[in-house]
Amino acid sequence: MRFEFEHLGTTTPFELSEGLHLLGGGPEDHIRLEGLPPRLLSLRIECQRLMVEAALTFTVNGVLAPPGVPRLVLPGEVLGLPEEMCLRVLQQTEGERGVGTVAVLKGLLTGAEELAPSRAATLTCLTGLDVGRTHALAEQCTPIGRGREVTLRLRDRAVSRTHARILHGEDGFTLEDLDSPNGVFVNGQRVRGRAPLVDGDVIELGRSLLRFQAPLAEPPPPEEGTAGSEVAPADPAARDAVQEPGAPMPATDAPTPASPSGARRPRGEWWLIGVGAVAAIIGLAVTYALAGTG
Repeated sequence: MRFEFEHLGTTTPFELSEGLHLLGGGPEDHIRLEGLPPRLLSLRIECQRLMVEAALTFTVNGVLAPPGVPRLVLPGEVLGLPEEMCLRVLQQTEGERGVGTVAVLKGLLTGAEELAPSRAATLTCLTGLDVGRTHALAEQCTPIGRGREVTLRLRDRAVSRTHARILHGEDGFTLEDLDSPNGVFVNGQRVRGRAPLVDGDVIELGRSLLRFQAPLAEPPPPEEGTAGSEVAPADPAARDAVQEPGAPMPATDAPTPASPSGARRPRGEWWLIGVGAVAAIIGLAVTYALAGTG
């Protein structure tokens, strides 16, 4: 997994393999950065998933993260460290997008080996027993809570049975608090009634953190005239050329199209048809005369 450490305008890139890595300013830290407390962060990388636990309070994209609580950090997020330092988790590939729960279940049932990225908006659990779980917001209303009747169920005792819900309308996605005792927070700010959601927002319910990811944009529709075979533009020189009287027609490799049934027949063809009709009449007359004489 690739990272960038930034301090005083200087950026230092580095990579970490899977396993547990300690970051801080102590001699036992695997990644030693002067000016940081010893063993400040523990970075655990498993299957391209990064779990971060800190000895002190830090921030992720400007949202405070409590110490001693493991938190899932996604590619593209930035960890705020003391002394105005920051650690940026770089994207693995451009356009990388996780698959939603619905797509995962469909893949398991059909035996599909590869799953297409979900275009729906998603919620990813960053902490708690459901860490790493991704839920696709494919419905107009998604209730969230601890009860069995909700769509997105969290295994968190601090979450109410029906804690909040996410509404999807023409104006986008909206988070609504359903009068929960512990409240709902977006990026550290308590929600009073309803609040709009934008890509990257962190929702806090009880002791659970959920990261909202906006839906992928639909590809633009094909332009008119692009469907079907393309017609090659006419050559301006050939289009403007004037055929001289008596000049031979230019040769072409294209076959001559067949004449439709209602097209006018050439003059020579009508002459042959007339000769055939006269011969038939003469034949009938000769046959009749021979029969009369017999």
